[in-house]
This record gives sequence, C-alpha cells and structure tokens, in this order.
Amino acid sequence: MEQLETEIVNFFKLSTGIRNIDLDTNIGSERYKIFDLDAENLMQTFFKKYNIDYSNFIVNKYFIYPEYSWRSLIFIRLFFDKVEYPLKPALTIKHLVAVAQRKEWFDPI
Repeated sequence: MEQLETEIVNFFKLSTGIRNIDLDTNIGSERYKIFDLDAENLMQTFFKKYNIDYSNFIVNKYFIYPEYSWRSLIFIRLFFDKVEYPLKPALTIKHLVAVAQRKEWFDPI
C-alpha cells in the first residue's frame, strides 16, 4: 500500500475504532453501524483533514439514517433479531483514497 492509502486506512481505523478496515471496506455498510450524525461527523472530518471539496457529497446516499421513533425501536427489539436497512451504494476506502488524491468529491463508478 502506498503512503496515502495507509494513512487513510489508519484514519478510518482510529476514527471508528474498527480494526478490520482495508481498501475494499465499504465504510457505509450497516455492519459497521456508522449512522446519521456519526456518519456526517466522520465524513466531514475526513474531507477537512484532506482538504477535499465535498460540496457535491450527499451523506445519506451512502450511510443509513435509521427510524428512531420509540414505537419502531421497541417493536423491532421485542419481536425481531435484525433490522433490515435499505441497500445503499458502496463507499469504499479505495474510492475515498481516489477522492483525497483528486481533492474533490466524485461519485463512485
């Protein structure tokens, strides 16, 4: 891995506490539970740290904003083991490295 790749992988490891992150990790995946405000703060910190123009970035396109009504939370926790979230496009660390190199947000291909 080149230096910028290693630096960005380490940034996400330190910022999220998730140890098994590599270039193919989809940081927006529901398995990592980085939702709404946490996702916004994480990505804003990333963009500012690497001086990236993120004016075209739409956080809820890649990260989940769960339903937080008390009724849905209680009902789901009492009767179901797993919540089904909508499928979002992947936001890989590899793509974020390319964004950092370009210094401007662009959608993954």
